[in-house]
Amino acid sequence: MKSSVTNSTDTEATLTVNVSQDAFAPIVRRTFDQLRGRVKAAGFRPGKAPDHIVERELGSSHVQNDVLEAAVGASYAQAVKEHSLAVIAPPKVNITKFVPYTELEYTATVPVMPKIQLADYKKIKKRRPKVEVQEAEVDRTIEDLRQRLAKKPAVDRAAKAGDEVVIDFEGSKDGAPVPGASAEDHTLLLGSNSFIPGFEEQLVGLKAGESKRFEVTFPQDYRETSLAGQKVTFQVSVKEVREVVLPEINDSFAAEIGPFTAVAALRQDIAERIRAEKADEAARAFEQSVLDEIVDGSKLKTPPHLVDRQIERQKAELSERLAGSGLDIDKYLGLTKQTLDKLEDEMRPRAERQVAVAMVLSRIAQEENLTVTPAEVDQELERLRTAYPDQQVQTELKAPHIKEEIYNHLMTTKTVGKVLEYVEGDSAAQSK
Repeated sequence: MKSSVTNSTDTEATLTVNVSQDAFAPIVRRTFDQLRGRVKAAGFRPGKAPDHIVERELGSSHVQNDVLEAAVGASYAQAVKEHSLAVIAPPKVNITKFVPYTELEYTATVPVMPKIQLADYKKIKKRRPKVEVQEAEVDRTIEDLRQRLAKKPAVDRAAKAGDEVVIDFEGSKDGAPVPGASAEDHTLLLGSNSFIPGFEEQLVGLKAGESKRFEVTFPQDYRETSLAGQKVTFQVSVKEVREVVLPEINDSFAAEIGPFTAVAALRQDIAERIRAEKADEAARAFEQSVLDEIVDGSKLKTPPHLVDRQIERQKAELSERLAGSGLDIDKYLGLTKQTLDKLEDEMRPRAERQVAVAMVLSRIAQEENLTVTPAEVDQELERLRTAYPDQQVQTELKAPHIKEEIYNHLMTTKTVGKVLEYVEGDSAAQSK
């Protein structure tokens, strides 16, 4: 067998393969031996029919196709190995010559992993930012807990700021209903600023049983671009006004929240939880800043095939989120007034960045000779099974691809950890 390779681009290579008669012979023999067991011909024991009977019974075109597939598969794998190609997807094969059982020529165009000129990650030095918790953050959490435990008796008076109201509302523009701008029995805390600016203020002074019609201008940066900066008319009916009576902040309040005997203990627990959350967030941001610096300092080209695959993953994630709201991609595109091509274009920069990070981490793992053993994968899988007894999760953990995902996760974790050892140096242990 002879083969040559031509690098069409940094991310794609074309193999030209010529399979001679000598190389063909063992492939033909193996293929006929595999097919022979399927032939039942008079006068021959099962699996003993000669080649011409096998071809007659199964059809020459069928047998030739099987031989051709076997020859391409074997010779392609050998050519990839000979030329040390890091292929990342199946090839596109074009048969240029095929003389049954004696000669084969073809080209195979295949996406390949481009070479990376890696930044010197060992010279990057950073320190994790200190995590601090302000008293005001604890105070806000205390106020949220007070709202959760507040008593809310219905009152027969006009609503004021701080009250909770139950309303029906419907939004319209130019006389037509605005999708998603209506609801029944909606509970709204006046002064929470959870609605469009100017909406809650219009309800102050209304009593249960009263209605009001008013106009509100949506913010310029509103997430639904078709409504950004637009004026929408709302018809609102107040069904109930509730006075929000907040509990006092004392030891009894602390005991009602959890196993705390005093407010000081509650505040300490809240501060610790906030600190842990901020530390996790800071750790993710720190790791991302390190990876960004390495990627930005490296020279690489993201393979279009991997970028497209990552976009498909993003679309699948979006579909899953939309399903929770009873939507699908087509309905989402209709509501946002965009095309699928535009959506994919918006996803592409993030996909390219994700691929670049993955490429860099893979190259670093090679440089550092990092490995993940089957035993480590099995141990992590068992940990997940124990930690998440939910039946749906247990079913997902039985999926065929789960071990590959666990392997990738463990390898990423090991690689990032190794990089951070260089980045933080002796301060790594002190900051943990």
